[in-house]
Amino acid sequence: MKEVKKVPFLDLKAQFVDLQKAVLKGVESICKNAEFVLGSAVSEFEENFSSTIFGKAPKKPKEKLDEAIEELLHSAYNKNHCVGVGNGTDALQIALKALDLPPHSEVLIPANTYFACAEAVLNAGLNLAIIDCDENGEFVINKENLSPKSSAFIAVHLYGKVLDLDKLRDFAKENSLAFIEDCAQAHGGVDKQGRSVGSVGDIATFSFYPGKNLGAYGDGGAVLSKDINLVKKARQIANHGQEYQNDAFVKNHHIALGYNSRLDSIQAKILTIKLPLLETHNEYRTRAARRYYYKLESLEKKGYLKLPPLSEQCVWHLFVIEWLMEGQKCRDSLCEFLQKNGIECSIHYPNALSDIEVLRNDERVRVLPTPNASRRAKTIISLPMGEHLRNKHIEYISDKIEEFITKK
Repeated sequence: MKEVKKVPFLDLKAQFVDLQKAVLKGVESICKNAEFVLGSAVSEFEENFSSTIFGKAPKKPKEKLDEAIEELLHSAYNKNHCVGVGNGTDALQIALKALDLPPHSEVLIPANTYFACAEAVLNAGLNLAIIDCDENGEFVINKENLSPKSSAFIAVHLYGKVLDLDKLRDFAKENSLAFIEDCAQAHGGVDKQGRSVGSVGDIATFSFYPGKNLGAYGDGGAVLSKDINLVKKARQIANHGQEYQNDAFVKNHHIALGYNSRLDSIQAKILTIKLPLLETHNEYRTRAARRYYYKLESLEKKGYLKLPPLSEQCVWHLFVIEWLMEGQKCRDSLCEFLQKNGIECSIHYPNALSDIEVLRNDERVRVLPTPNASRRAKTIISLPMGEHLRNKHIEYISDKIEEFITKK
């Protein structure tokens, strides 16, 4: 066995080697047909991804349905409920626009997510409320977070951990709020009832940034909803507000102000090639997470670190630990030590949104106390995660963490 000297955070080069033949053939077909924008490759991916998210729901109804109703149910879910867009940030902004929320009403988001979430809300002409996560970094919301202006919330399936969808849906209904699922880190995730992320909220968004569990070879995103009317609105907004009728755009007939945000055909083709591998790749990630537990559990018991909750409802986009030893400087020293030993690591994210000055100083932003998010920003470390990881890599990472502790 070769000695491990370097562990990339995510090895997209190795992934491409496995897919090279299919990818190059797919790109060649796009170029030969000159279908670069809104071509058949985009429709194919949208339909496949829509089926992945929504196709499972009606297949096992809780109660016995007669054949006519069951056929109707399958027909509804077999429609294309997906709109491919330029990136995940655009997806959020387009979803918010499609919901037609009252101007300057308030959207609640967690403090421990990426800046793009806040950016999308404000750029959509809405106000923002930043709320705290729980001690494990999971999204939580309660009535005390709300204000008279609250109209919606964005629930982020952070790091690939699937949230309690029933609880969030019920909270939204009880408080007359729109429920947006941000699934940018949870491709392929399912809840305890077997429902896919993105299938329960009023509208959902995905990012296909290359580093995601399902990533393109460039930017890409998607908006999905079980409400076909919301899907139609999102599709129109994403393409300059052009009217969409009978599965086609009415060229140059603009019925609203929109954006220029379309998933291009080459990225759609690559995503179609990678989509059937998503479940297998997520299984590799789950195995890697379990191996991390096996190797690092003893350090957790000694109080050096805290592991993320081990859950079946997680696709492990990231494996994020909390470093409990001697504060932020020690955490930063560990990151530096790992990097020097060829182990790529990162911090997701180094600042809670509530602590970012440009947001705190914006009169459209209401910042609630966020002690959990602010604390975690100073203690978390993202270790390498992906289908490329093998036991030898995780053993090397674990050994180096132990070596760092010994030297301290």
